[in-house]
Amino acid sequence: MDKAINFISSLMIAVSNCSLYSKEHESFDDLARKVYAMLMESMADRFEIMMLLNDLVVNNTPLRKGGLHRTRLLKRFTRKGIARVEISAGVSLAEIKQFIVDLSASRKGLRTYPHIKTGSVNISDGMGVIDTSLDTFSPDDETGKLKESFDAVTFQKKLQMVALHEVVVRFIAAFKGENNVLKFLCPVKDYSEYTYIHAANVAVLSMFQAKTLGIDDELLHDIGIAALLHDTGKLFISKDILEKKGKLDDNEFNEMKNHPVLGARYLAKMDDITRLAPLAAFEHHMQYDGSGYPVLNFQRKKQHFCSQIVAIADFFDALRSRRPYRESWEVEKIFALMVKNSGTAFNPLLLDHFIKSIRATLSLPEETQEVRG
Repeated sequence: MDKAINFISSLMIAVSNCSLYSKEHESFDDLARKVYAMLMESMADRFEIMMLLNDLVVNNTPLRKGGLHRTRLLKRFTRKGIARVEISAGVSLAEIKQFIVDLSASRKGLRTYPHIKTGSVNISDGMGVIDTSLDTFSPDDETGKLKESFDAVTFQKKLQMVALHEVVVRFIAAFKGENNVLKFLCPVKDYSEYTYIHAANVAVLSMFQAKTLGIDDELLHDIGIAALLHDTGKLFISKDILEKKGKLDDNEFNEMKNHPVLGARYLAKMDDITRLAPLAAFEHHMQYDGSGYPVLNFQRKKQHFCSQIVAIADFFDALRSRRPYRESWEVEKIFALMVKNSGTAFNPLLLDHFIKSIRATLSLPEETQEVRG
């Protein structure tokens, strides 16, 4: 990563020089050659820089260092209206020189180059920018990205967060043009798909709740990430248990009940993730009154607000989805059961708001009596 930082530093020094003077200045050629040399040291087949949530991701790794030069590159990307630059093998010094000149210019956008590709920016949601085309948006595509990310997980291997951040941002962008949130929920076509499809659906339902509560920007995104990863611990549970068609026996159920601990332990080791993620993973089955699991042997505060949101989304989607041991439930039947558990399993105010919001999106009749715990 030090080589990448050196490349970005040399690039921004060259861009600043070109902005102040011109490409004809005597120092430009030396600075451009230094940028090219740093790039050759940093890249193998390709070199990618992506702007994501006011941060830089270099070759799929968040760049936390870089100081002023990193900040200036972020601002330059924003002004130019680009979210991603990919430099492929075979790039020439002449291309790099032209890239520096174009990056230093005041006009928006960049030209095309033989070995340098740029991604355009279609949204800006106060959280940074990402290349998002709603014309090609598909919930199935997003769950496909989740499957690739989740399938690669082991206790020794970290999640690739770039793809997960992109999924959340694309869902948030899609919300702007569609009132019916249930259109974003994917059906479970095969029982082996349930873990990652359920993760996507819970993220959608959690962000929907947060958005209708007036939550936006970075916190909305963090809630989406936490919801997306709430069942991470199930990646370490036997598939025989996860896909069993009959009722789990006591031993199997005890193993299943361990998934919040496994997920929280795994996510807590990641330093490039919102702290809401391990919290929601640990607490989403704890219940509003603390009567769920994991059972703690020490006094603690109530279930966190984010975990309460995720718990509502988790329960609703679990019953709405067809499983090996039962068919899916109708929305109003799910609501009736959730109301019975208001004040025990669920925060009454959040549940009341969730039910009213879902009914509004589906144009269902309002109930005259509020949910009470």
